Amino acid sequence: MRLHRASLYLIVLALLIPGCASWFIKGEPPEVLVTNVTPLDATMFEQRLRVDLRVRNPNDFDYHLTGIDFTLNLNGKRLARGLASKEMTIPRLGDAVMTIDTSTSTLDIMRQLLQFSQKQELTYDIKGVLHGTEGRLPFTNAGTLVEPGMFSDSPASSDATPR
Repeated sequence: MRLHRASLYLIVLALLIPGCASWFIKGEPPEVLVTNVTPLDATMFEQRLRVDLRVRNPNDFDYHLTGIDFTLNLNGKRLARGLASKEMTIPRLGDAVMTIDTSTSTLDIMRQLLQFSQKQELTYDIKGVLHGTEGRLPFTNAGTLVEPGMFSDSPASSDATPR
């Protein structure tokens, strides 16, 4: 009975250790920012996108990255998922741009464009994991692309006052 219990503990421990690797990574996690999204070729059902991400390393040591897995949302709805097995080194106290080709549903993009109004803000958020030689580094970031009324011709959206 003791042998079975000891075997069970070893199996559980072996399953938990890889998930805990990111707990032991020293320093602050890198910051990941969306710098550009470029439409590529499209078919009736799929749209290819090129996403440029700036990865900032706030630490006093280099990060050697081996890949990335992320989801990019627009107004809370999934726009694209990106996966890449790219190796790059982010210098200490520096940054680098990582370019990833992704794909998304053309129908999803059309739905988002039809729901967008000029009085609505356009927000994005990105969540994912950077894979490195020392473990996995989760990240998240969000921002506003377009403020409400930014493209409106209404007087309330301009700074000029009538005289």
